[in-house]
Amino acid sequence: METITSKSNDRIKFLCKLRDHGKRKRYEAFLIEGVRELSRAVLHKRASIMTVFFCESFFKNEETYRLLDQVKNMQIEMVSLSRAVFEKISNREHCDGVIALAKFWTEEVKKMPDNSFVLVAEKIEKSGNLGALIRSAESAGVDLLILCDPVTDIFNPNVVRASQGAVFSLPILSLTREETLKFLQENRINIFAATPMAEKLYFQCDFRKSTAILVGAEHDGLSEFWLNRRDIEKIALPQNGVSDSLNVNDAAVVILYEVLRQRVQII
Repeated sequence: METITSKSNDRIKFLCKLRDHGKRKRYEAFLIEGVRELSRAVLHKRASIMTVFFCESFFKNEETYRLLDQVKNMQIEMVSLSRAVFEKISNREHCDGVIALAKFWTEEVKKMPDNSFVLVAEKIEKSGNLGALIRSAESAGVDLLILCDPVTDIFNPNVVRASQGAVFSLPILSLTREETLKFLQENRINIFAATPMAEKLYFQCDFRKSTAILVGAEHDGLSEFWLNRRDIEKIALPQNGVSDSLNVNDAAVVILYEVLRQRVQII
């Protein structure tokens, strides 16, 4: 097993480059940091893991050793790092001693299930918001998340962290708005666009059939491409305070769980 103790090691320099979106895209590789996140990546087998880097002095419990035993049995390369070297590549203040190098993957959704449940997120900018959306969508039972004209990629380390590893279990497509609309129409999915300008409240809608919930960017909301279409129903959350908008994940969660509530009631 290789041990790296120098911060100037070429492999360490390469890992640091992957903090940058352009470098991740160029090498089609990203980092998975954290025992929980790596455990879920191993479980769902969506990401192809090339190497696991670890520093035993940061381990917090026996779970980490069990994870490394599992990785070892999968014939994945393991590299031991000194404390200083691990701190250089870590993206966390309180790390737990495990970082993996993995390859990008491409999602393919050939056919949607009956009574589909889809979340569409347009031009989400903040990595923390995107990660939270992924976690919320997975928890609410969403079948597919579509990132419409994405600004932030799902391989951003902050997205992986904020999703708590849900990025490895939830099917996610990145499409243009035209491709998104075509996909939803071809699959006969009813589209509901969340906007503060809507007169109809979200709980007045019937989400028991195939449903797509659209949420927009943090500052601008959904684009006119969606809001100007008459075949898309506009829905809003009631707001009685001074603020005229909510965090995109908070707003999405409220609507997603109303969809789930309606569907649980008919089971």
